[in-house]
Amino acid sequence: MEEKLQSEKYLTYDQMNIIIAVQKMWFKLAILVREYIRASIYDTRNLKAVTNNLLDLPSEAYNIFSIFYGTEIAQNVYNLFSDFIKSTMGVIEAMKFGDKVLTNSRIIKWYQDADELSSFLARINIYWDEDQWKYFLYQYIKIKTDEIKAVVDENDEVEMELFDMVENINFLMANYMGRGLISSSLQQIPN
Repeated sequence: MEEKLQSEKYLTYDQMNIIIAVQKMWFKLAILVREYIRASIYDTRNLKAVTNNLLDLPSEAYNIFSIFYGTEIAQNVYNLFSDFIKSTMGVIEAMKFGDKVLTNSRIIKWYQDADELSSFLARINIYWDEDQWKYFLYQYIKIKTDEIKAVVDENDEVEMELFDMVENINFLMANYMGRGLISSSLQQIPN
C-alpha cells in the first residue's frame, strides 16, 4: 500500500509524454501565430510556409485527442481548432488593412469560435470547465489582438511584452489540457 501511494506522486513516462505533446502544440500555436502576424503584415516571403504550418497545427490536436477519445471526437476538436485558427488569421488580415468594421466582426467570430471550442472540451472531459476554457481563450484573444495592433503600429517593445503574456497563457492552457487528459485517462484504468 505504501509503495502504491509513493508511486502515485510521480508522473509516468506516458503521462509526461502527454504533457510534452500538449505543451508543444500550444507553444507552436503561440510561435506560429506570431510568425503569421509578422509575415502577413509585412508580406514576407515565408508567408505561404507559415500559413501552411499554422493550418496544419490542428492535426497535432487530432493526433492527441484520437488517442483518448477516438477519431470522431478528435475530428471535432480538429475542426473547432481549425476554425479558431482561421478566425485568428481573419482578424490579422482585417487589422492589417485598418478596416475597423471588418475587424470587429471578425473578433466577434473569434470569440464565438472560442465559445464553441470551450463548450466542446468541457463536454468531453469532466476535468475541464467551460468557463475556465473561455477565460483562457478570451485572455488569449485579447492579448493576440493587442499584439497584432502592436505589430501594425510597429511598436516592437509592446509586441515583445505581449508575446511573453501569450506564452504564459498558452502554457496555462497546455497544462490545464494535459492535466485533464491525464486525470480522464486514470478514470478509465481499472484498479
